[in-house]
Amino acid sequence: MSTESTPDSGIAVDQGAGGGAAAGLDTGVLAGGVAAAAARAASLAALAERADAHAVAARAASTRAAYAGDWAHFARWCTAAGLAALPAAVDTVRLYLADLEATRTPTGQVVFSPATMGRRLATIAAVHHDAGHRSPTRDPGVGAVLTGIKRARAHSRHQMRPLLLDDLRTVLAGLGFGTWPAGLIAARDAAALLIGFTGALRRSELAALTVTDLTFHPVDGLHVHIRRSKTDQTGRGATVVLPYGTRPGTCPPCVVLRWLQLLDAARHGRPALMRAVLETPPRPDLTHLFTHLATTASVAGTSAPAEPAAAGAAGTGQVSRAWRAPVPALAGDAPLLRGIRRGGTLTDTAMTGDALHAMVRRRAQAADLPGPVGFHSLRAGFVTTARRAGADHRSVRRQTRHPSDAMIETYDRDHTPLAGNAVTQLGL
Repeated sequence: MSTESTPDSGIAVDQGAGGGAAAGLDTGVLAGGVAAAAARAASLAALAERADAHAVAARAASTRAAYAGDWAHFARWCTAAGLAALPAAVDTVRLYLADLEATRTPTGQVVFSPATMGRRLATIAAVHHDAGHRSPTRDPGVGAVLTGIKRARAHSRHQMRPLLLDDLRTVLAGLGFGTWPAGLIAARDAAALLIGFTGALRRSELAALTVTDLTFHPVDGLHVHIRRSKTDQTGRGATVVLPYGTRPGTCPPCVVLRWLQLLDAARHGRPALMRAVLETPPRPDLTHLFTHLATTASVAGTSAPAEPAAAGAAGTGQVSRAWRAPVPALAGDAPLLRGIRRGGTLTDTAMTGDALHAMVRRRAQAADLPGPVGFHSLRAGFVTTARRAGADHRSVRRQTRHPSDAMIETYDRDHTPLAGNAVTQLGL
């Protein structure tokens, strides 16, 4: 057996018998190692993509969209001012806040609220954090500017007036049930108003509801599943219950079921939908769609004449075990509240939160209710009505899903000043 050294490396290479087989084995091992390394690299790359996707999902889609818009605005402002946006200097952010505060409409109205400015600061902080930079928003000087703006704006605080239960009844009384196409819009708006009020929902929560989020319960009423909300970034979800009402016109399950029946009729064509809308009785003639109800309970401290209990009920609010909800079978992923074009054309597109806000404002104005009124008036109205009826903080929070009593106390201070107030015990 002979050996020789390669000119380049000086490493002895066996050239004897069997050398070719050994070389082939080494080549195979090398090729296998390269393939294994490539597979590991591909696997790690796939895991990196998954990790990035999870990191993105850590923020809600609505939050990511808001951050993208806010950062684009800040970046454009920095470009116009000749300043760096990333990383941004403390003075850059201070000047940006001052410019936001000074921005006015042609009529002199402020454009950016302190809440919007605070969100812009949160966006700047998030982008800097994601890029590995220290956020300039952590400097006390930035916080001082925002605090000063809030103090200057304190006298002009804009707050929605709550829609109380009586206000809601006034709005519902003005809806044109049984007419075309106004009756179709009325049925949808009535469902939106009662779900928003009774469930104390935020506009984004109501806009996101689909048919599959609703479950009719024979005793409780309507279970509404909230898949994600402003205070539930991890998507745990929550369920709010809309109980049966003593009055058909304000019974949430009945009103929602009427809307679902119209959605079901729409699947059979426009003539079927028109017939279903025109067959809807006017509001004073509405009856309970759930005939098992033994309505002896009261709603928000008011009472209504009791209706006869269904067979199998004991007249004490109990229901028949044979109850079955007459709920039409609809596509579960279909949006619950949908847009309606002129002439009564029902779309497959969900109403947006802005559209819901505009609807509440429009309906309140048509009912000659004092303002300002918007969608938040429904949530505020629930809290105010419940507190005036004697509900405590904990029971209110079970429906509103507020994380603490602090926000409920804010409603008390602004809209329910006598709730839990010792002044009522003075014997005046």
